Amino acid sequence: MMPGPEERIVQKIEMLIDRSEFIEQHISDEMLHDRILRKALYKELQEAVEIMMDIGALARRSMHASAQDDYSTIDELVRLGILTPETGRDAKTANGLRNRLVHEYDGVDDTIAYTAMHRLLPVLRTFAQEITTWLKEQKTKS
Repeated sequence: MMPGPEERIVQKIEMLIDRSEFIEQHISDEMLHDRILRKALYKELQEAVEIMMDIGALARRSMHASAQDDYSTIDELVRLGILTPETGRDAKTANGLRNRLVHEYDGVDDTIAYTAMHRLLPVLRTFAQEITTWLKEQKTKS
């Protein structure tokens, strides 16, 4: 039997935390000089942000709210009070960084990417915490 939306969100939160912990344990100035480490951390961040966007889409759908893309999904979660405006803003910024890393728009400046990863790393955990809080509130309403 397929897990329900809440179970899928919980599973994805666990995956998001796992990716966050990996990045936290390995991010250092060394990545600027070690291509393998840099690419591994970029991949982990890409996956973490994709998971974050999947969680957002699942949450949005469970609230019967429509959105067209990742950015409008984040806007909808902020509008519904599931995410704070700050988390929404930072989640959009993380998604933009993910897009740059995946598609290498205008090339990737590793120093800028490293700085952005450091700054955005806390949003992965904050996003997970805010979604977890929302899930708990949904359970108490049921």
